[in-house]
Amino acid sequence: MYKKILCTLTAFILCTNIVFADPKESVKDLDSISNSLNTVYLSALQNKNIDSLKKDIDFISSQIASQQKKIRNELALHKDRDKVAYLALLSVLNYFEISILEIKNYYENNNNKSFINAISALNEADSVLSTIKYQLQ
Repeated sequence: MYKKILCTLTAFILCTNIVFADPKESVKDLDSISNSLNTVYLSALQNKNIDSLKKDIDFISSQIASQQKKIRNELALHKDRDKVAYLALLSVLNYFEISILEIKNYYENNNNKSFINAISALNEADSVLSTIKYQLQ
């Protein structure tokens, strides 16, 4: 009987994905997304291969979606005061998404204004992220 309980408990622990997101850990993840986006924009300025950039953009989009899901799950678990950091992180992710939509529009329509809007949205995200980092110290 003891072996069955132990095996069941071990299987449960191995098969479940329990994530306790910390705003400071999420900031690190958002920093890596920001760096990836900066690399994509530098590559776009250098007129690198569009297909590889689209793959990078798709990968970054999946990272953003994953972070949004993780943060929304944590948001539901915390009290009002603790929600502030998570909501701010969600706003950064939204700016990242706007930036990605604008860069996609730039490639589809060859619209230089979209490229400028993409970089502006990324700069806004970086500004908010810097404020969050300062507040979490």
